[in-house]
Amino acid sequence: MAPAADREGYWGPTTSTLDWCEENYSVTWYIAEFWNTVSNLIMIIPPMFGAVQSVRDGLEKRYIASYLALTDGVSLCRRG
Repeated sequence: MAPAADREGYWGPTTSTLDWCEENYSVTWYIAEFWNTVSNLIMIIPPMFGAVQSVRDGLEKRYIASYLALTDGVSLCRRG
């Protein structure tokens, strides 16, 4: 991995010693790796939608918990 860039964003200076696939804060001042964040949203939104729909349909809480676990699980698996 390449060393972290010296760009400073909204959240302060970059403190990570690793930098993944793209420059930090190159698209917006608020998100360090913009396209990584956007691609992760594709994995997070469907389970969140399922959790909201479960609440609307009055399903048991275990269904909501399962959808929320999918949200965290998929996000964590993508990070290796």
